[in-house]
Amino acid sequence: MKKLLFAATLIIVSAATAFGAASRAGVVTVNVDLSAQEQGKEVKLWLPYPVTDANQSITGISVSGDYAESGVYTDKANGTPILYARWGNDATSRKLSFTVAAERQEVIRRSFPKKEAAWDPADYRKYLAPTSLGPIDGEVKKLADSITTGKKTVLEKARAIYDWTCEHTYRDPNTKGCGKGDVCVLLEKPGGKCTDISSV
Repeated sequence: MKKLLFAATLIIVSAATAFGAASRAGVVTVNVDLSAQEQGKEVKLWLPYPVTDANQSITGISVSGDYAESGVYTDKANGTPILYARWGNDATSRKLSFTVAAERQEVIRRSFPKKEAAWDPADYRKYLAPTSLGPIDGEVKKLADSITTGKKTVLEKARAIYDWTCEHTYRDPNTKGCGKGDVCVLLEKPGGKCTDISSV
């Protein structure tokens, strides 16, 4: 596999903001250099594109580089925004710099109802469906069932899985980028980064 040169610089500072709650603010710069990839071929890049929502503010977005084409698109299934860039097969340098200013409000939820409200699993079918990297049968189901044995409510089950994840997984600094998010691989070797550990 060709070497992917990927550097991300994150500068975070404490801030008192208009959110009126504890928050963090900083500037995130992602520098991508794909120049070492095989020459004579078209190269495409996709990066997560942050947006403002109820708990975060995104400003000062800047994209620069020597790409032939770039744009922000959304996927049809979930509407997730993605930064896309393409270099032609004649490119000898393939560099992109992506900078955003982010301010994120701390979100803490401690008050949960003692009695679970009625809910229809059909309403959440899309979010609970298996994916190519997140199957819900076989070893994954066996482990999930063992972790949640004796737990009755959704909150109890979610807490049990969260506690298990904290106790049995760890951050591996040698993992490239944010990890692949393959839950089966993580269960064999419980070390990774955010995408891997969140896959549980």
